[in-house]
Amino acid sequence: MPFVTRFFLVLHILGAIIAVGFSVSYGIWTALGDATGAAERAFALRSISWIDRRMTTPAFVLQFVTGAVLVWLIGTSLLQQTWLRVSIGLYILLTVLAIAKFAPLHRRQLALAEQIAAGETPDEDYAAVANRARIWGIAVVLITLTIVVLMVTKPGV
Repeated sequence: MPFVTRFFLVLHILGAIIAVGFSVSYGIWTALGDATGAAERAFALRSISWIDRRMTTPAFVLQFVTGAVLVWLIGTSLLQQTWLRVSIGLYILLTVLAIAKFAPLHRRQLALAEQIAAGETPDEDYAAVANRARIWGIAVVLITLTIVVLMVTKPGV
């Protein structure tokens, strides 16, 4: 395997480690924030937003770029592999769900958490939004993990 291909493969793997690692940690951050208090919950959700903008989202973009470069370097025949086509489809689904469902719910969850920390909003509103955000967050993480499994195992090869 030529150096350039290996270089992009390493970038692709590092992007996956960063994207998956931080994505999986969001549930832990949220649970710890919920368990410790209103101010801590708001801090945990703000931290998730900060990390997502600066680490997770750029890592997911890196996945797209390095994946496209790898297909180009290795050859478009790679696109004939079912595992890769399924992974690309799941990546598109993941992106749509993250942008259309999880991100707006997380922003609303953060806004409510900050209002609760300031003593302004009843917890019932927060609980409903947090539950929906948790469900979509789990869906996004499961799709991400499925892509990782497909990329590692390459079924059918």
